[in-house]
Amino acid sequence: MNTTPGRTTWLHTACVLAALSIAPPIASGQAPPVNPLGGLTVHVTRAGAPVANATVCIGITNAPNVFHQGTTDNQGNVRFGSVPREPFVATANQSGRGTRNSFSPASPNVSVLRIGLALPASGGPSCPSTRPDSALTRPRIRDLPVTTPVSPLPTITAARTEFCFGAIGAECGQPQADLPGAALCRAGICFINGGSWEHDECCFGHRSGMTCDFDPLHQAEAARDQTCVAAWNKAVRLTTKGLSWRRGVDFDRGNRSGSVEFALYCAPANALVPPEDGNKCCSGQTRALNATETAAALAAREMLRACR
Repeated sequence: MNTTPGRTTWLHTACVLAALSIAPPIASGQAPPVNPLGGLTVHVTRAGAPVANATVCIGITNAPNVFHQGTTDNQGNVRFGSVPREPFVATANQSGRGTRNSFSPASPNVSVLRIGLALPASGGPSCPSTRPDSALTRPRIRDLPVTTPVSPLPTITAARTEFCFGAIGAECGQPQADLPGAALCRAGICFINGGSWEHDECCFGHRSGMTCDFDPLHQAEAARDQTCVAAWNKAVRLTTKGLSWRRGVDFDRGNRSGSVEFALYCAPANALVPPEDGNKCCSGQTRALNATETAAALAAREMLRACR
């Protein structure tokens, strides 16, 4: 089509004005949307509501803010410019409430990742008070060019630090499907049963096991992996029947051994347990039920013993 210069200028101006009229304005005080083109976005909530001004750090177990550290906006989001190329831990905390989860990119080249962290009612881990050490952010050996061939070194997996290890729920009070909220850790008190004990120990060595990891990248794998299913089902069964005992727990005490600390989590005297969980009694022994306890066992439809 042939057009005159004046007509071409008029058409260009009309198109620009039309485009401006179509673009919706950003409301006053409203934050622009998170850039979807790349980077790591962390969304922090508590009881389902976004948490503003929460501290978020990204790192590894021994240096939890080695990659990034920042603060959430009014929508509970904080965005970092890059996704770590290796497995990492994400920590969020505010006003004495903290949580930490492990994540693993699908590949070293993943460029966009959005994760969520839910703060518990109280307690939990926190980000360091200092910003990341510049020495820790220097290029790692594997990022430097290889100048001479060398034999591969054996892989060393850093031990994961767990909190409230052995108690019902994730970490110190995070909700999990099928578990009643009233059974979760809060205010320095945790509920424990043989299922929660065994499930935590199983998950320590099988991160892709049933309900072992909140990382959305692992959910498909977890659905196929039958590891830890029996322990999870036992935890849900005993929890929903009220067959758990309670212990005072230090929410800041980490566990990297993979074994529940017996003296801190064992079942006290008179706790009702399935016969196979007698070894979890603090005394290491059980006794027959009295009349009241027998009625409780019948109501729960469980074969039970009482800790001595």
